Amino acid sequence: MLIEPLFTGSTRLLLEKIIYVLIIVVIASVIAKMIATATSRIGKEAGIPGDITRLINRIITYFTAFISLVLIVQIFNYDVATFVASFGIVGLIVGISAQAVISNFISGILIMVEKPFITGDFIEIMGFQGKVEDIRLRSTSIKTFDGRVITVPNLTLTSNAVINYSKAGEILVKIPVSFKADADIGKVSHIMSSAAKSTHGVRPFRIEVLVTGIKQSDPLWNVEVELRFWVNQVSDRDVIVSNVTGRIKEELEKEKIITFLPPRKD
Repeated sequence: MLIEPLFTGSTRLLLEKIIYVLIIVVIASVIAKMIATATSRIGKEAGIPGDITRLINRIITYFTAFISLVLIVQIFNYDVATFVASFGIVGLIVGISAQAVISNFISGILIMVEKPFITGDFIEIMGFQGKVEDIRLRSTSIKTFDGRVITVPNLTLTSNAVINYSKAGEILVKIPVSFKADADIGKVSHIMSSAAKSTHGVRPFRIEVLVTGIKQSDPLWNVEVELRFWVNQVSDRDVIVSNVTGRIKEELEKEKIITFLPPRKD
């Protein structure tokens, strides 16, 4: 008695092709993972920034996926040349309709190569300040000082001025104060500079108080001065300004000097 095969003809051929496809996918995944692991290790040993290593790994992944797709097309007896040509035409259409994505991609590569900032830097872009959490090909994540995570397109970062506080090393802070003209300017200056010197985080040898103007406020005149000092970490700036301003106000009130503390200038 003959046993009929479970699968015959076209069904068997289709199953074989599916098995080949699965084998290609598994092998491609293993190869891509092995290359990525080796690239990461070599990059670490050579001191290559992690952002560049991740970029290389992504390119390898995309290339491996494309080669796998070509092999799969061959299994199903499609003309590879026609497929590649069609792929190019489709790519052109997609490219035209996705110019912003491509621009962000190119900007991401420029950021990783030129390194105007790196992961961990404190930067400011278009009014947002925070720590760079991650630099990807399309966008960059910034964690602001109030805990929000903002995703900024890389094209925005390369098209606008970016302030890198980490590269600067120190930040200039200005606190303006206005008081009545009959007050002792020397005493006011001493109180302001002492308040800055006694605050943790302020560089003690770079403190100055400047007279910036005199304005009439009927029926009296007001003198405007500005306290300037430097801090090491932009992340500490707001707390330091709050502490210094509070001490200035407290000491001036003790001396019965009437002051006006306008909003802090950036």
